[in-house]
Amino acid sequence: MSGPVIDAHMHVWDASWLPEGLRRAWARQGAGRRLPERDPETILGHVAVGQSDPDAALTLAAFDRAGVAAGLVPVVDWTIVGAPAGTHLPIGELNARYESLAVANPGRLYFCAGLDPRHEDARELYAAARVLRFCKGFKLYPAAGWDLEDPAYAWLFEDLQERGTPVVMHSSPLGGDPLQVERCRPSRVASLLARYPRLRLVLAHAGLEAWWAEALDCATGWQHTYLELSLWQRCAAEDYPEFRRRVRRMRNQIGAHRLIFGSDIIRGPREDTDGTELERWVGMVHDLAVPYAGDAPVLSQEELDLFLGSNAVRLYDLEEHA
Repeated sequence: MSGPVIDAHMHVWDASWLPEGLRRAWARQGAGRRLPERDPETILGHVAVGQSDPDAALTLAAFDRAGVAAGLVPVVDWTIVGAPAGTHLPIGELNARYESLAVANPGRLYFCAGLDPRHEDARELYAAARVLRFCKGFKLYPAAGWDLEDPAYAWLFEDLQERGTPVVMHSSPLGGDPLQVERCRPSRVASLLARYPRLRLVLAHAGLEAWWAEALDCATGWQHTYLELSLWQRCAAEDYPEFRRRVRRMRNQIGAHRLIFGSDIIRGPREDTDGTELERWVGMVHDLAVPYAGDAPVLSQEELDLFLGSNAVRLYDLEEHA
């Protein structure tokens, strides 16, 4: 019998929840993506609006369509890197907002609290998030401008390791203005793991695209490191045989018990409104357990169940789905 499908990396937000400085940076990115280049100010009012689903109604309907039991939001603390312009929702309030969403949808939504350790009250924010019922870990985002090797943050990693708390960390070169993605390159994360080898770490996006092999090699060397394949639907859609080859290599090097399914879909009126994209992605992963164009199955049914949901249930202690 197949286990639950858990989308362990997805987002639910409203554009107004994002710092203005971040939205301005995204407007600058969008302005340069085609000729003639546009004025970022003409784009700003549209940034993230098409990906807004503040009550998660579209998200839950998409889950039902795609057969997804639940989703986990890794909350990103952009409140320092995104603060140079305008106002923003403080990270403590943002984490509390996700707790409220989860309370309103028990068993369907969970989250990993966001935290930038540069906050003057970082220890208090950390303690407050830890006791939230549906907080299942922490999302750390050094690409926002802080250094994993800074001894000022040792208290955080020491406590996370001691408690066995899952940590989700961006591991992809995707990002750009205003981020410094090199700070979370897998090879740099490996240096962190050398100091905290029992840290339960999830490499979000598994290095997609340029760092995927590096992310795999990093995970191979550390017992409690997981590869989470959100956004990999891009690879699967463009070259499905290559996607199968990479997953097979992951399975062979670290085992199917350390692969986590996710989408990184930010649903709204202009993105995957009805769940078609999520349904297709789940289907492409299901097909890893069957032959394809002469290629043997990549995963057994048991391994597929681990990848699609059981690993997330175990790692994040999603007891409702155990």
